[in-house]
Amino acid sequence: MRELRVFHGMFEMAGQAFYAVKGLKQMGIKTTHMIWRSNYANFGYGVSLNIYRKKWYLYPYYLLKVAFYELKILREHNVFHFHTGSSLLLNYDLWLFKLLHKKVFAEFHGSELRDYADAEKVNPYILTQDFVSGLEKRKKKVEKICRYADGVILHDDELIPHLPANAKNIFVVPLRVDLKKFTPCYVPAEKEKICIVHAPSNRKIKGSGQVIEAIEALKKKYQIEFILVENKSQKEAKEIYEKADIIVDQLKIGIYGVFAIEGMALGKPVVTYILDDMQECLPEELPIVSANPDTIEDVLEQLILDGKRRRELGIAGRKYVENYHDCRKNARMLYEVYTGKIQPIKGREAFAHAAQMQK
Repeated sequence: MRELRVFHGMFEMAGQAFYAVKGLKQMGIKTTHMIWRSNYANFGYGVSLNIYRKKWYLYPYYLLKVAFYELKILREHNVFHFHTGSSLLLNYDLWLFKLLHKKVFAEFHGSELRDYADAEKVNPYILTQDFVSGLEKRKKKVEKICRYADGVILHDDELIPHLPANAKNIFVVPLRVDLKKFTPCYVPAEKEKICIVHAPSNRKIKGSGQVIEAIEALKKKYQIEFILVENKSQKEAKEIYEKADIIVDQLKIGIYGVFAIEGMALGKPVVTYILDDMQECLPEELPIVSANPDTIEDVLEQLILDGKRRRELGIAGRKYVENYHDCRKNARMLYEVYTGKIQPIKGREAFAHAAQMQK
């Protein structure tokens, strides 16, 4: 293959495009990162088109802008990595990418792919009415990009059952963070007042109601400071996470996400619901404490009472992230995907392969 020139767009999901681009650039690969618009989380990006749906009076200008950038990226790149299943021209241009012999990869992050009715059959804590609607529209969008994509990229095996039948060449590349941004601050084994932090992007999906109920019950017996983090920039949120003695991620989906990884990178014990089936697909040494809406109070109480375990979990969590979620390692894995140096891979084998990558 000729020299790689990689494009990432058009959405930013918890820094996954940003971290991928950062890792690829450090490898010396020309990479562009373009998004529709920035958001409160304030992850970095290369180009923001500043396109907003509500500003309908600007649509003619937006159309000209998108057409200009479409021609520009087609001329300057030979690998296209689209996040959440959408290209610059909302997938109407996918035929053109193939006509021009461009490589296309689709990375999915969760709600844009997951069929919650199917998920509810294997996970009693997912209630379909709590989650996003518009399933048929989302399915058609996903099917279209999978028809043209040379490969599909996922973070773990949880989303594999939700892929359409036409999806081919499925690669699990673990979630990524920039470890240089996270200096571990391990929790003390002895502490009277325990700080518990929960940062939901969506309260229903994350099971925030049950987290809050559990905290209120435990406050009657223990000294607890509870911090609910919402609508904060990445910098503001991280400053709060650093204070935590326990981090609670989500209680319903059944797999861990970026918030859990950030918590582990900071050396904090992390509580998240992990489905039994997913435990078999993840590294055996996963140090996350699994809890669901029925068990969250008991799990938190055990951690409150066991300072030594909190500290040990934090130390193990940092090592786990260093092994499997370093954006520099996983960028090398993406490079192998783009260049065909690796065959489709999933499960523990994918995580083991990521761990072997050199920074």
